[in-house]
Amino acid sequence: MKKIASGLIASALFSAVAHADISSTLAWTSEYQVRGIGYSGDKPATSLSLDWFNDKGLFAGVWGTNTDGFADDDPYDDGANYEIDYYAGYNGQLDNGVRYGVIGYWYHFPNTKYDVDYAELGVSAGYGNFNAYYYFSNDFVNTAQDSHYVAADYTFNLPYAVDLTFTAGHSFGQYYRNTDMTGAHEYSHWQVDLKRSFGPIDTKLSWVDTDLSGDFHNDGEYLRNDGRLIFEVAHTF
Repeated sequence: MKKIASGLIASALFSAVAHADISSTLAWTSEYQVRGIGYSGDKPATSLSLDWFNDKGLFAGVWGTNTDGFADDDPYDDGANYEIDYYAGYNGQLDNGVRYGVIGYWYHFPNTKYDVDYAELGVSAGYGNFNAYYYFSNDFVNTAQDSHYVAADYTFNLPYAVDLTFTAGHSFGQYYRNTDMTGAHEYSHWQVDLKRSFGPIDTKLSWVDTDLSGDFHNDGEYLRNDGRLIFEVAHTF
């Protein structure tokens, strides 16, 4: 996986292709969450990205945010306070309108108590307002356990330039089955987003929830997975 992700990044960064562009996005969110799980200690998070892309479908970038996934006295605490993601890939479209893409990620967590960096490879397909995704890592958070994630979303374009998006996903694999070692459990999540732009400012209001229950249900400060509202505001320049 590391070789795959590194190869994608190198290919996109160093290919001499004309008509390349660079953009950056600054965002603030009331909670940083991924696939229904909160990673900012139920506190706001600020992120910044730098993206390169061209008219051939190639892209690459780096994205960073503050994180806080565990209490200081939690035995699973890795000490991560920041996350930096490196990514690169390709997006294309067939003549019939079917979209497809591939992306490689390298997730980096600086100054942690132990190494939790890992790579992930994703593929996607879409048509119209529908998209489907699959992500795989053979070494999720550097545990030598594999992880799979499948998801799909559909967007309704409403009046007044409002977009309503429904997303559902499922996380599974060795990492989620080996509960005694990882503390994780296989689960599904869903998300409803209301999005609207006001000039140069993009806003999003989301309802996020999972099907985790019993000992795995968490409505506390760290790694929340209960139903909750999250607000995000961003500007791309």
